Amino acid sequence: KIPGKPSTVRRRKKLTADQRKVRAQLLTERKLAKEKRRLIDKEQRETEKTKRIRDGFVSIFNPLELDTLAKKTGFIKKRGELTAIAFVYIVSFGFLGNGQIALSYLTVGLSKHFNISISPQALSKRINSLGSVKLLKATLNKLLEIQLELGLKNKFSETFSMFTGVFLQDSSQCELNEMLSKPFKGSGGGASTSALKLDFIYDIANLLVRGMKLSSGSTNDQTNTKEILKYIKSGSLVLRDLGYFTVDVLKCIEGKGAYYLSRLSIKMNVYLNKDDKDPVNIVQHLKMLKSQGQDPSSIKVYIGKNERFETRLVAEKVPKKVIEQRKARYRKDRKKTPSNSYIEWCGYSIFITNIPEGMFSGAMILALYKIRWQIELVFKNFKSNLEIDVLKGTNKHRIETLVYGKLITIVTLFIIQNYAAHSSNDLEISGDKLTKYLISDNRLREAVINDEIPMLLIIMEHELPLICKQKRKRKTTFEEVNHILKMEDFCKNAKTNSNGTVDEINDNNPLEKVA
Repeated sequence: KIPGKPSTVRRRKKLTADQRKVRAQLLTERKLAKEKRRLIDKEQRETEKTKRIRDGFVSIFNPLELDTLAKKTGFIKKRGELTAIAFVYIVSFGFLGNGQIALSYLTVGLSKHFNISISPQALSKRINSLGSVKLLKATLNKLLEIQLELGLKNKFSETFSMFTGVFLQDSSQCELNEMLSKPFKGSGGGASTSALKLDFIYDIANLLVRGMKLSSGSTNDQTNTKEILKYIKSGSLVLRDLGYFTVDVLKCIEGKGAYYLSRLSIKMNVYLNKDDKDPVNIVQHLKMLKSQGQDPSSIKVYIGKNERFETRLVAEKVPKKVIEQRKARYRKDRKKTPSNSYIEWCGYSIFITNIPEGMFSGAMILALYKIRWQIELVFKNFKSNLEIDVLKGTNKHRIETLVYGKLITIVTLFIIQNYAAHSSNDLEISGDKLTKYLISDNRLREAVINDEIPMLLIIMEHELPLICKQKRKRKTTFEEVNHILKMEDFCKNAKTNSNGTVDEINDNNPLEKVA
């Protein structure tokens, strides 16, 4: 406003309700137009990689292919209204985000997407058939094969480039109706009399599902310990849990030219020399080495009373807090007070491996084993977001059909996660966030049924921050492993570099960038 002159600023008139409505509509249209301009035409939008993934899904969720498979498996015996593609889709993706959805809602989905009118009772009858189990299991196996073909490199496969794969194996149980105790016997104790166990093998370096096996809850993990031998090859690394610990399988892993890293069982006899008559008290031996000023982090030992299998032992003393947690867990699980020898054992984390010391230090071995806990996050995602443990019914085939349907969804999620990890550069994908992202707004269901997987992947690339782990001061497990790897590589280069001075090496120290 100029002094001495009247103001020329006009006051904005209040909009009427109709005007506000028109304005909101215009803003929405502009936003949509902007979004369309941001994305290029559909043909151009499909990159070579997204086309490969789309073609992979089309080869699986193909009406003609699935009808042929349905006839082979006995799901289709005579021509009926319910097609194989409709059944596979509704059982696999109809429960996505809600494991307890009523069959009446699934029949609505059949009507909406496939124009199929069928009663909930008729759908239930098909779900309870052996043919449906065979169809979904065959579809799952084909999807697992396609997943291997579609696998893309990511930051983790680059971090673990010294291995051809990093394999984790674990199991999870789902409680069932007690009427199913005969086909799916529970593990006993305070658990349900009926339970189903899923044994899961996962290559975490390449983000690939390698093996899935269903059994009764009473099946011991050691029964499935040899399953992993089907998938590993020379240069693979297997991170072992105590539940799968057997010396024979460790020998087989080494015989294949692969590596293993496992916790040591307290029951295992350990010998310092192959011909020793008596086993050593390994905890007392570690204490003695420490008192003598020697490094107890890496020792050559022999395990097994009869096997005398040579291995490398790596140990770490744990804080008092961890000791108390282990003692409390023992009291809870065993319903008795731990012995003095067990309390002494609780003071250490003890591992065995055939990874040579020249390849990885003791510190690297300890950090590497932490990756095994990632499979616990995978199972947590299965249960919290996909509700794989919600299995209602008293028919054996019904339970198997529901599980295989959910496993098809899980493998589909891993294919998408593999692509996201490939596209995310230095960001780390959160399986939990990705699953919630795909469930919300029916993104995954609509993409599969409408053949819009490439569209889903491209839009997801623009929204990567929504599905990635947040940056925090505390390093993630992968960041910690990567940090130690770079540090050890730098130290090795410093030792072997005879031409450069220490100052010259420090100028190119990769740790300065990640510290």
